[in-house]
Amino acid sequence: MRGVTFYIMRQIAWPLAFATLTLTGVIWLTQALRFIDRIVNNNLAFLDFLYLTLLVLPSIIAIILPIAAFCATLYAFHRLASDSEVVVLSSTGFSRLALARPAVFIALAIMAIMYAITLYLMPLGSRTLRATQYEFRNDLAGMVLLEGVFNTPNDKLTVYIRERDSNGDMLGVLVHDIRNGAQPITMMAEKATLLRTPQGPRLYMVNGNRQQIDPERKSLSLLYFDNYSLDLNSYSQKEGQAWREPSERFLHELFWPNLQDADDVNNYNKLIVEGHRRLVTPLYAPALILIAIASVIGGEFNRRGQGQRLIAGGVVAIALQILSLGVAHLATKSIILIPLLYATPLVFLIGAILMLREPATQPRLRTA
Repeated sequence: MRGVTFYIMRQIAWPLAFATLTLTGVIWLTQALRFIDRIVNNNLAFLDFLYLTLLVLPSIIAIILPIAAFCATLYAFHRLASDSEVVVLSSTGFSRLALARPAVFIALAIMAIMYAITLYLMPLGSRTLRATQYEFRNDLAGMVLLEGVFNTPNDKLTVYIRERDSNGDMLGVLVHDIRNGAQPITMMAEKATLLRTPQGPRLYMVNGNRQQIDPERKSLSLLYFDNYSLDLNSYSQKEGQAWREPSERFLHELFWPNLQDADDVNNYNKLIVEGHRRLVTPLYAPALILIAIASVIGGEFNRRGQGQRLIAGGVVAIALQILSLGVAHLATKSIILIPLLYATPLVFLIGAILMLREPATQPRLRTA
């Protein structure tokens, strides 16, 4: 019995590892492309790019793992059925539920991994990603200023440079500051250098002027300077001022939001549903795994109907995923429907178990 259990587990484990790595790699690559522009504009190193993309992995794996488990189980049991190993094991006294037991062990392991991801790693990665993006976005000293174009490091600052000399200094510089929308400031300089200092990034300009319009007097204030230091820290956005998204919150922050915060009150349903969704998502792993097994060996045995069984299993799995999204959307509108979040995977799970209850010790062969 133990040998058969480990044998079936190995048949599932290898396809599971392959499917997980393949699907995760593809989706991770598409997500990584989002950071290319930011990496180039902020002159970040490859390790910074790798760090940013790794922070999205928990969210990707939480989606991929149940799907990969379904595909791996479907492939493994289809192979066992095609090689007549299911028939042999059934004739020796193994019931369908006994044959499904090794897959259940894998499902429990996947559930444990997914709870660790959804309850801790995913919110930790999301909030770390946002904090890191703020840090890189506001690292104005590391930004790349292109020649001959208007560079906009943020929505308050526009910088234009004509060219760079052999030392990397900027020549023909124009800086437009709109922090005060009523009194925009324009600075022009023959030469400028972007430096990091203990007080933060600064733009040192040489031989230029500072122009500011007074809207009340409708006059132009013009100041000529030999040297001017522009503090870029004041252009940085302060992290932590924005509302924390549900994906960035841990479970206790979702179930017990700050009711003194207007944004939390307005998004109360969304937060509560996200908390329950974190608890429900791992349940889809055993549901999908048992659906895969039931679609191959459940019901009446038919040697020629394996293709139809695989298609039926795929359709049911897709229907389950679509139904889960629909139920989550409805629950967000009315939290009374939250029990449906739990009922959805459990109904499919119980249905798959019922299909596997029929003994398989004496399979009936049907030629058509």
